[in-house]
Formats: sequence, C-alpha cells, structure tokens
Amino acid sequence: MIILVIIEYFMNLLILTFFYMHMFQLNSYFFTKHIHWLFKNIKKVILQISLISISTLLLSFNNSICNIFSIIILFFSIFYNIPKRKPKIELKNTNRVIRMYITEATLILCILIIDFKNYVFLKLCIVNILSPIMCIIANCINYPIECFRKKYYINKAKKILLDMPNLIVIGVTGSYGKTSVKKYLEKILEKKYSVLTTPKNYNTTMGVVKTIIENLKPFHQIFICEMGATKPNDIKEICNIVKPKLGIITSIGPQHLESFKNIENIIKAKFELADSIKRNNGTIFLNFDNEYLSKQHLEQPYITYGINNKNLDYNAFSIKTSSKGSDFSTIDKISGKKLNIKTKLIGSHNVVNIMGAIAVGNHLGIELNDIAYQVKNISSVKHRLQLISNRNLNIIDDSYNSNPDSSKSALNTLSQFDGIKIIVTPGLIELGKNEKKYNYELGKYCCNICDYIFLVNSTQSTYVLEGIKSTDFNIKKIFTVNSPQEAIKQILNFNINGKVTILLENDLPDNYNL
Repeated sequence: MIILVIIEYFMNLLILTFFYMHMFQLNSYFFTKHIHWLFKNIKKVILQISLISISTLLLSFNNSICNIFSIIILFFSIFYNIPKRKPKIELKNTNRVIRMYITEATLILCILIIDFKNYVFLKLCIVNILSPIMCIIANCINYPIECFRKKYYINKAKKILLDMPNLIVIGVTGSYGKTSVKKYLEKILEKKYSVLTTPKNYNTTMGVVKTIIENLKPFHQIFICEMGATKPNDIKEICNIVKPKLGIITSIGPQHLESFKNIENIIKAKFELADSIKRNNGTIFLNFDNEYLSKQHLEQPYITYGINNKNLDYNAFSIKTSSKGSDFSTIDKISGKKLNIKTKLIGSHNVVNIMGAIAVGNHLGIELNDIAYQVKNISSVKHRLQLISNRNLNIIDDSYNSNPDSSKSALNTLSQFDGIKIIVTPGLIELGKNEKKYNYELGKYCCNICDYIFLVNSTQSTYVLEGIKSTDFNIKKIFTVNSPQEAIKQILNFNINGKVTILLENDLPDNYNL
C-alpha cells in the first residue's frame, strides 16, 4: 500500500510539473505574469493543494481506512489534474525548459533526501504543493546561465548580420496585423528578391536570434522581422540586433493593456521601431487608417497607406468583398493610372494590410502590375479572417488574438455576407481595467449585424451579454456554450435553409482562466 501511495504522489507531481511548466512558457517565463495568472486561477490551485493536503493528513493517522481514503483522494487528484483537452499551443521542450526541468528535479531530490526515512509523505506533499511556483524558482536559479546564453547567441546573430552588409532588414510591428502583413510582404517581395521571414510567432528577441542563426543564409537579400512586445524596450532590443532599414507599423490599439497599462505606453513601444529606423536613415511605413498612427508627428521619412483616402501615398478604394474574396483599386504613383487588384482574402482590414505590403514592395522597386499578380496568389493566414466554405455554410475563422478594433472589422466583414449571420465568441481579453467596457461595446455591436449570438462561457462573455441586453435584441437568439465546437454542432442542428455564415471571433488561450 505504501508503494502505491508513493507512486500516486509521483504521478501527481509529474502531471503538475508538466502542466505548470506549460503555463509558465505560455506566460513568456515572466515572474509577475505567472503570479498574476496563478491568482486568476486561484480556485484551481487551492483545490489541487487541498486534495494533496487532505490525502497526506489522512495518511498521518496510520489507519487502514484512512489509508484507503487517501489512495482514493490521490487517484481523484491525478484524474483532476490530467488535461482534459488537447492544448492549442503545445509545450515546447526547448533547451531552456529542459534546464529548468533539471533544476526542478534537483530541488525536489534535495527536499526528499534530507533525512529521507522520516516524514516521507509530508515531503512528497510539500513538493506537490510547491509545483505551481517550482518553475519560477528554477527559472530564478538558472537566471545567470540564461543571461550568459542569451548574450552569447545575440552576439552570434550580430556577427552573422555584420557579414551581410547588403542585407535589407524590414521590421514589422503593431498591436495587430503584423503577422498578416509579414506574410503578404513576403509573397510580394519573392517576385524580385530572396526573402527570409521570421516563422510563425517568432517575434521575441530570442525567436529572432534563433531565426538568424538557423535560417539566414548568404544568398538572402531581405530579412522580414516580425517584432512583438509585451513590455517597453522589447522592440528596441530586437532593433539593436537587426538594425532595420525599413519598417511597418500596422496598427496601434488597446491590446496587452494588462502589461502596458495605457495606450500611451503601447504607442511608445511600437515607435521604438520608428526611432531605430531614424537612426539607420531609413523609412517607416504607417497605416494612416489607424487614429493613433495618423496623429503622430514624425521628423523622419515616412510613407502612408490605407483605404478611401486620396491624400495617402498608397490608397485603396472601390473595395468590394464577397465570399470569393475582395477586389479594389489603387493609383500607380508613377503613371497615374488606376490599377485593379484582386485577392482571395476577405475584409477591409485585410485590404489595409495588403496596401502596407504593396507600399513596401513598390518602394523596393517592384512594379504595381507585378505586385497585383502576387497579391492575387496570397493565401489567408490561419485563424485571421480565414474563410472556410462548404456549399451554403461559410465559416470566418478570426479566432486568433482579437482586439476591439479587429473584432469590429471582422463583424463588418460578416455583414457583407448574404443569409443568416452568426457570431461565436468568448469576448476579448488582456484589456486591463477597460475589459468590461470593450466587451460591453462588442455585445452592442453584434446586435447590429448578427441574427444569432453564441457566447463561449467566460468572464468576458458576461460583459458581452450585458451589452447585448442593453439593446432590443431577441434574447431567444442568444446561446451560451462551453466551446466553439459545441456552438457549431448546435448551429448545424438548426437545419437553417439557405446560406449561413459563422464568425469565430477570438479563442481563449490555454493559460486563460482555466
């Protein structure tokens, strides 16, 4: 029986260790962010601690019946802690994570071997209870090693870039739209240049450094570098490594307000790219559809782009969107002729993103006729207004990291489709003290466009519901579900005749309010 109990303790510990390492990674290895996340999910943490503590308390009575109950409670704890669904983003067992595992294992071993024969169950209980913060402790212990390794690899990346003096580095940042612009720009520049882009969401300092070391080759002519930021100086740090000559700021909006606190700090963070380009005597491209960008006064060369504004350097107009894609017109600055451009992408803010890519491509010597051909072959970026069609059913997958501006734009795109219009959303996150306000507004905005509204169960969705109820929207057409998949199943069971378009707007990440 003792062996069974010890096995259960270790099984529970392993599950918790992997789980909290995954959450710590999703929280970007930030101490404060992880602690804040623990407090947000304190009920789950308390239940985990309670189960293991009660079990240990029962074992202390050294009674057969108590031991049996302890075994049952430990089994329930293991079952409770096992993840019940496949994560959207898997734990990446990077070298850093492996080093933290080694440090954690060493710490656990030290706790267990001290006077091993006495209080063994108590010590197993302690290491289980410490599991939510063990990754933080390991990260603090490893901090000097991580700093040394970071400096080493940054210097290695800098040397590679120094050996490529003719390489053109293009920085791309923004509260939203940066990944889309990066992919569209890559497609356009492929017409004339050998291009490397940072893959997936490799938009942190070490993600950029890894891309340079592993993927940048002497034959590359352009390096498109996506730059993300969760705190001030993140973009500045990347710029000090890659020294961009050109840059695009795609947007500024109320995203990551929990870490940035206010919109002014977000503006300063994004303009770290413009500051770097100014030092490098380069050119910055700005989306002047964005109110925060259009109000900035820059003392450096800049090029503007957007839609339905003839005063911009690159302007799209006569925009038409359907389930087959979008088409729009722009003016060739050299010939003065109007040029019609078609794309498989939907949504006006995708047209804005395309115009940003067009502006940079044209600046680098690619003619608009050639650009138009490339734009025609651009594919949608996964989970960013990605259109999935099947006969009378359209699904607009805009589930990646939505914010107040992009969610309204996505709803405007939904409004252009024929037939029944449905939104599925858990609401918007990472908006700090304004979270209730923006979700309330989202609820009201949905009522102008949607025939049915499905709210995925979350704290934020309750604010969305308040916004909906402030209008005269039919309460019978509002549904609460536990997942987007459940919503789609219910919609398919409606047996609606005619066309149906479902907008999947935002999806909560794995580490959000478990």
